[in-house]
Amino acid sequence: MKKNLLLTFILFLLFGLQNLYFAQNSIEKPRVFTVKEIKTGASINEGSKFFAGDNPAFALPQFDDSSWKHVNFNSKKVYSWNPINLSSENVSKKNQIYWIRYYFKIDSTLLNQPLCLNISQLGASEIYLNGKKIESIGDIKSKEFKIKNKIPELFTLDNTDVNVLAIRFLPIIENKKKTVTISTVAISVELVSAHEFIKDKVALWKDFNFYTMLICGIFGALGFIHLLLFLFYRKAIYNLYFSTYNISISLMSYLTLLFSEMRNPLDLDTYTFVSFLAVMLFGTSLTGFVNTLFGRTKKRLKVLLIISASIVLLYYFSATTAASFAFFYISFVAFESFYLIIRAMIRREKSAFIVGGGVLVFFLFIVMVIIFMFLNKLNTVDVSDLFGDDFITYVFIFIFISFPISISAYLGWQFASTNLSLVKQLDEVNRLSDINLKQEQEKQQILQNQNDLLEKQVDERTFELQKEKQKTENLLLNILPYEVAEELKENGSSEAKYYDEVTVLFTDFVNFTQSSEKMGAEKMLVELNECFTAFDLIMEKHGLEKIKTIGDAYLAVCGLPLKNKNHAHQTVLVALDIIDFIEERKKTNPDVLDIRIGINSGSLIAGIVGVKKFAYDIWGDTVNTAARIEQNSKKGKINISESTYQLIKDDFSFEYRGKIHTKGKGEMDMYFVSKSQI
Repeated sequence: MKKNLLLTFILFLLFGLQNLYFAQNSIEKPRVFTVKEIKTGASINEGSKFFAGDNPAFALPQFDDSSWKHVNFNSKKVYSWNPINLSSENVSKKNQIYWIRYYFKIDSTLLNQPLCLNISQLGASEIYLNGKKIESIGDIKSKEFKIKNKIPELFTLDNTDVNVLAIRFLPIIENKKKTVTISTVAISVELVSAHEFIKDKVALWKDFNFYTMLICGIFGALGFIHLLLFLFYRKAIYNLYFSTYNISISLMSYLTLLFSEMRNPLDLDTYTFVSFLAVMLFGTSLTGFVNTLFGRTKKRLKVLLIISASIVLLYYFSATTAASFAFFYISFVAFESFYLIIRAMIRREKSAFIVGGGVLVFFLFIVMVIIFMFLNKLNTVDVSDLFGDDFITYVFIFIFISFPISISAYLGWQFASTNLSLVKQLDEVNRLSDINLKQEQEKQQILQNQNDLLEKQVDERTFELQKEKQKTENLLLNILPYEVAEELKENGSSEAKYYDEVTVLFTDFVNFTQSSEKMGAEKMLVELNECFTAFDLIMEKHGLEKIKTIGDAYLAVCGLPLKNKNHAHQTVLVALDIIDFIEERKKTNPDVLDIRIGINSGSLIAGIVGVKKFAYDIWGDTVNTAARIEQNSKKGKINISESTYQLIKDDFSFEYRGKIHTKGKGEMDMYFVSKSQI
């Protein structure tokens, strides 16, 4: 029995030594690469000659490395193997340079074919082939560390003899423990066909960059839109959560692109921290959105938000621990969201079916991807052969967009429901108003038929009512454009309208506040009234529509409600008349304030605001820009934007001011209009 055990042990030992022997690369047993191997990249993963030290002779093909150790430098064990210990705290090893020598041959089909070495590393290296330096990744002398070169150097071999690949390598020695690593090995090397490498790399990066930026752009736009919705209506807090949800996905997509383009390993900490924040923002916004819509109580949401903030704070003390907690946090948030939506669907909440459909598709495709990846790992199913090379890409894109699209559909449904409810309420109000009006008319008719003696009084009252009605109409025409007033009288309401070609004019008195303190409130009010009265007459003369006055500011527009193809020209004529009026008035009245004018052309929306004390007003970026143009004008000057200049550049003389920094708009081209016309 003992003999059998001893024999089994000896055989096992011999078998292990044999495997070890054949796994070690040497000049006597070099590896032979074939065309099939290097087509997709042949990894150099045998035990290579390894030495801790530095000598230029180590790169020479004839150097005797028989005393060197055999180390598989492309193995994960390289992290724990001494002396290459990237997490070692031994300061003396920090600047240690290591050499790796590897022997290989190529078959005759690879002669004079362009080849390259696909190298990824955590440090800096110099690559020698048969004693000749063919490539540097980073700079060992200046300790400039680099992960890889964007395009490796190409080379050819003209014989089938033994080739010597020598790598001079300076690894990164970091005492700080990172959350993630760029690579699981210190340095990895693959021999690749240059044609295949460049072709695959170009195709891969083209598709990768396109889809990554597409996802980044779509989700960034969604996030910005819903952030604006929240800012306009603060009570809809779910818009804020959905906005941050989309922004987090956009940020993660962009970070993915940054990680793929990263060359300096020292940037890893910054990218990792920003990625960690994006992931936490994703989880926080997801739980906030779902709990706001379907949660029974807000206590769980508050607890989850506190936990999220605590995990972010924990990152400062221990990044690895914080990353572990973040994983469990995201997992819990995902299952919690799934549970809340399914529960709402069971309760037959309409909104839940819209959101739940996207969530179910989201989880279904995730499960499907996991199953296919597992089957592919077991070589049971080849996904590429079954569905095509781009199948996984399309699936991941669908996973990314399914949930946000369902939420957007829900928000659209909610918005439409609210509008429909408001329309129904307005119709009901109009119906009741019509009924009341008819009843009042019937009463008037009955009273008229029953009491002819009061006909004269009725006529007199009717005459008085007509006078009051005329006063009302005159007052209405005084505050609204004629077309809008007619629409309001006929329909009982006036819809806001979009005008694509108008010109907006803003005026403002210079140093109005200081002048008010000197002149007194009553005198300043008289001055404003006389100036604005003159402005009103100028507007009427040139066909501009006065919108309103805001303190000492005067707002008018040309091109609405009736279109005017010369809107920009007419507006500049108005501005010139205003300047002339102010200058003439200053000759007789020294207290007249200086004025500055801003003009901008573009599109806007105009309509009535409110139902009580309503006013005709205009909105849009064109109005905001006109205000900025006026703020950047000077006293006695007419400042116009680039859009207005393009419409009237042949009608007047101008002084180009260059690009002026404008609050909220950045750099803008501006022009002063000269008084003399062309």
